[in-house]
Order: sequence, then C-alpha cells, then structure tokens
Amino acid sequence: MEVFDAEGKSIFDIAPKKKKRYVLYLFKLTREDETRIRTIEKAIQNALNEYILVRFEDPNEALKALLVKNIEIIIIDHSLFNDDNIAIDFGVECKKRKKCPLFFVAKNEEELVRKYREKLSIYEEFDDYFKEPIDFIEISRKIKRASTTIGRRAKRFSLGIPIKVYRLNLNVYEDVILNDISLVGFSISIKNEHFFKTNEQIKIKVPLQDFNLFHPQYGDFLPVAGKVRRISINGKIIGCSLEHATPMQIEVLMNLLEKVTRRLRMLKIAEKPKEEIDPVPV
Repeated sequence: MEVFDAEGKSIFDIAPKKKKRYVLYLFKLTREDETRIRTIEKAIQNALNEYILVRFEDPNEALKALLVKNIEIIIIDHSLFNDDNIAIDFGVECKKRKKCPLFFVAKNEEELVRKYREKLSIYEEFDDYFKEPIDFIEISRKIKRASTTIGRRAKRFSLGIPIKVYRLNLNVYEDVILNDISLVGFSISIKNEHFFKTNEQIKIKVPLQDFNLFHPQYGDFLPVAGKVRRISINGKIIGCSLEHATPMQIEVLMNLLEKVTRRLRMLKIAEKPKEEIDPVPV
C-alpha cells in the first residue's frame, strides 16, 4: 500500500534532509596573521568540502553558535586571545557545550601542552594542535582524520612494555612505556612531567626476551635510535621515527613484529565465539 502526505506526494519519494555539518574557526584577523589564517581556511575546505565553514572573531558569539549549530570540529587560532592559557580555558568552555574535537594553533607549544594537560587531558584522543610554520598537508590530513572518527574512541593495540629512554641532549635516562614499534618508528608514553622537544634525539632498548627472542650480537635487548617527530597535545605520548637502523637491526625488528602479529592473531581467534556444530543427520 502506498502512503501519501498532505500534498499528495508519496512519502517514499521524499528523501530525508541531510543534517548540515559545520567547522568552527576562531581567529582575530590582523595583517601579520592573514597568511597563516588563509592557509588554514584553505586546508579546512580542501579536507572537508562537505562541511560549512563558519568563522568568528568574537568568542562569545562562537559559544552561542555551539548551542544552535551542528558544529563538529573547532579550530582556535592563537590570534584570538594571543595567549595559549586563555585559549585552553576557552576550549574548556567549548567542551561544556559540545564534545567535539578541538584543534589549537599554538603560539607557544610547551605552554599550550602544559595547560592542556592540566585542564583537558581527558579529551586527548580527540584533540590536537598545530604549530608554526603551518603545514597545509598536515592540517588537511589531521582534520580529515578527525571528521571520520567523530563519536568513536578506538584505542590502538599497545605493547605496554616498560623500558628506559636515553635522551642524548640531556644525557639522562627516563622510565617510559613502549606503546608500539614498526620498521619505520615507534611511540612511547612518558610517566613524569618532563617535556620532550620535536627533533630531539633519543635511544631505547627493546626487550627481546618479552617476545622469546635472543640475538647473538644484541643479546636480550635491541638498541634502537630515534628522533622525536610528534608530541601529543597532553605531552604524554611521543611519536618517533627510526634513525640510522642497520640491516641487522631491521632483521631483528622484522622477527619481533612477526611475533607480535602472531600474538594478535591468536588473541582474535580466542575472542571469536565458538560456532554451533550442526547435528550429524542420522
């Protein structure tokens, strides 16, 4: 049976209206900031052409917009307040109204990370930041990724192995957690309140015995050199690239990764529900 609306149109012919999606960009336009701001705008439009970009230079008006528009991503440029501390406090007010990803354009990277750690660290899986010089490709990639993961909090598989990291610049060892490792890099989680810097050189030793491995030259620990490439907005997770790895080190890493892959595969098999066995016909 076909059903018609009040105007005589079949309800099956009426396509549901798509809910408009918005990106909120906050900045204070000045001559010295104009190039950066226009670059960010173009990156947003390049990555999210299905979104509507709304711009505000008034923080109070922006907070009102959060209550009435379907804003899914917020970008706060340091020109808005000229102070990273105030920007984080404003981010807290935004979160009270809408739990959506926040991106900060930092004036001072360390100051922003320190303040974020105090006020917003529970949202770290959603939020991120950019620093100067602004990279068009990086902004496009991060914002695009945020748009595809809105509403989800998927944790990556973590090795969770306690190790020590040697910081060449400071000539000190610190206790950290090795989150993951690949043939091109690794990430660590720090336990203390110390700050790492981008491009800082570090060294770690991967405990091979945790994977039932032993190497005649390296023994139970594989030495790996790295360079800090990315620091999470709360300052706790450090992404590093692998540096100066020899063919022998790569070979050991490949053996280690095979072990990790095998473990993951076994875990997945163990988590699968047992299939019901059909009775054999008599």
